[in-house]
This record gives sequence, C-alpha cells and structure tokens, in this order.
Amino acid sequence: MAFDFAYVIKQSFVILFSDYFIFALAVIYTVASVLFALSISSPISSFITSKGTVISNVSFLVIHMILFMLFSVFLQDITFIRVFNKNKNIKYTLKMAVYRFPVFLATDIITGVIVTLGFIAFIIPGIYLLFKFILAPVSSAVEKKSPLDALRRSWQLTRGNWWVLFAVFLILGIIVSILSLLPYISYFFEFIIIIAYPLSLMQLAPNKKLKKKRTNSA
Repeated sequence: MAFDFAYVIKQSFVILFSDYFIFALAVIYTVASVLFALSISSPISSFITSKGTVISNVSFLVIHMILFMLFSVFLQDITFIRVFNKNKNIKYTLKMAVYRFPVFLATDIITGVIVTLGFIAFIIPGIYLLFKFILAPVSSAVEKKSPLDALRRSWQLTRGNWWVLFAVFLILGIIVSILSLLPYISYFFEFIIIIAYPLSLMQLAPNKKLKKKRTNSA
C-alpha cells in the first residue's frame, strides 16, 4: 500500500481543525500537559536539592506519570473513534471509547514494550518498529481488533512505506517545532504528532486499498 506523502501532512492538520470536538480534545490535552509539567516540577526540584523524602517525591512522580499516561491514552482512544464516526453523536463516541479502552490500553502498552525493547537493543530496531506499529492503536480503536491483530494489521498496512512514514514524521516534527516556539503551545501541536498523524495514515489506508481493488477488477 502506497501512502500519499502530501495528503498525510495536510490531513494531519485538517483533522485537528475540522471538528470542534477534536479541537476541544487538543485543548484539553494541552491544558493537561501543562498542568502535569507544572505539577512534577516541584518534586523534581526537591529531589535534586534533597528536600523532602526521596520515597515521597518518587511516589508522587510515579503516580502522576501513570495518571497522565492513562488520561492521554483515553484522549487518543476518544479521538480515533470520533474521526471515523463523525456521523455519530458525542455520547456514542464516549461510550465506545470507554468500552474499548481496556483493549486500546493493552495495545498501546504492548506496542510501547516492543518498541522500547527495540531501542534498548540498538536504537535502529526501535525506530524501525515504531513506524511499523504506528497504526496499531488506531486499528484497535477503529477496527475493534485485539492487540495482536492490531499489530499485524499495522505491519501489513505500513509494508513498503517505512521511509515515507519516517520522512513525513520528520517534516511534521519540523513544522510543529516551528509552530511551538511559544511556551506551552508545543503541547497543542504535539497532539498532531501523537494523534492526528497516525489518524491521517489510517484514513488513507482503506482508500488506497479500495482503489487497488477497483484497479484489479477493471
């Protein structure tokens, strides 16, 4: 399956501004990220200056990191489902997000572990696996696949397009970096890299598959 280079970049931004609910989710993600950054700054500084107990500071950081991770994953889940179900109301989106959250979280964790092991190995395998499994969370939320099936689906969809995915990611990273020069605004555009980018890839995937079928039938 070949991905349209220009389409992916354009659609990554279109997704963010095409739906007021998705835009609101991006704002919520930004606020949550800022609050998280501010909340852990004090324990980190206390840890460095040896103020307070080490156990209390570490416990505080770990708890906050886990809560923020769960919240971020849930926002991803909501956004993925919303983009592919815009004809449904918000109540349906939230209901499906809650229903699919355990499977979605499991997919995210398994993907993260695999990619992390790749980075621990020699870094390059981690980078390779990152883009091979980048569509796994979207597939889990939208196509309602199990974690392992979602990983297989992502591997299949990204076959033969690794360099394109990597190049688009770099370009988006540069664009977002330029747009993120103002303090805290970076978290808003970080939403594009984490959520809108894989969504744009997944939106293109079925279209390309459909075109291929039509060509073969012709």
